[in-house]
Amino acid sequence: MAHSTKETTEEAAAALLLALGRYGQSNPKEETPEFVRDKLQELEKELSDISDAKKSGYLEAQEKSPGLCDDAFKLQHLRCEIFNVKPAAKRIVAYWDKRLEIFGPERAFLPLTLSHALKDDTSSLHVGFLRNTLQKDDAGRAILFVDPSRFPPDQAYDRHSMVRALWYNIHSAIEEDDVQRKGVVIIAHPEHVARSQIDQKLMKMNVTCIRGCLPVRIAAFHVCNPPFFFELLFPIVKLLMGERLRKRIKIHSDRNGKKNKSTKGEGSVEESTVIRKLVDKYGIDKIKIPTEVGGGNTIDHVQWLEDRKVASL
Repeated sequence: MAHSTKETTEEAAAALLLALGRYGQSNPKEETPEFVRDKLQELEKELSDISDAKKSGYLEAQEKSPGLCDDAFKLQHLRCEIFNVKPAAKRIVAYWDKRLEIFGPERAFLPLTLSHALKDDTSSLHVGFLRNTLQKDDAGRAILFVDPSRFPPDQAYDRHSMVRALWYNIHSAIEEDDVQRKGVVIIAHPEHVARSQIDQKLMKMNVTCIRGCLPVRIAAFHVCNPPFFFELLFPIVKLLMGERLRKRIKIHSDRNGKKNKSTKGEGSVEESTVIRKLVDKYGIDKIKIPTEVGGGNTIDHVQWLEDRKVASL
């Protein structure tokens, strides 16, 4: 019995390692208390070596809201950079510069909650172009969902407010230490987006935040059933993302009409090839995939926001 339990544990560990390595990312570091302490000290030294003129936003945050620059915050950035202190320090400085730019001096140093820094962004948050599915793949990565068809037509919104909504949703995903270590996968569903909803300026603002500011490890962008005109837009998207994020893009389409036959239950049912690929190749259970894509996860984004507001999040 003990031998069987050991084998099961070893098999589970091997399966997790395989899942973690699926996208070619470096595996998370083993975090002993001593290792974390030493890396935090190295990070402090790296930050101190950056001139005050180049880290003004970070210094202002330390002065006005030192609790937002604590070890937990720094650890997020270390985990994002697999404990490489130089890029982690660079990301921290860029984070505060960008937060000051996006939120403005009156809100940048407030807690990133619905009742504080996001108190005037209710409309943008309710658009829900980026949503937290509250689900994870088989490696433990958080699953975020993007649907650009939810943008108001003709770009009738405040871009900075929309970016603040993105910040909030990404921060909600990295509240868990395990997600900080393993990262997130993003399922994008642009199938029903209209050309008038494609906002290249907003796209650039969002990608800039993700690339070098927000402490989040992006494992993959699964772009599902893009519209025909996406072929014209895709080169611009790739250029904005940079080399590292470009490698994370996976495009899936049912456009050719091919379906897989599913024999589960009675009879034979046609199933989306996109769904089958997400399930079989990328370890995302169908029940966790948003219904918009053909999965079984109905995201009640408005209720989620209400629950978080009640919880002072």
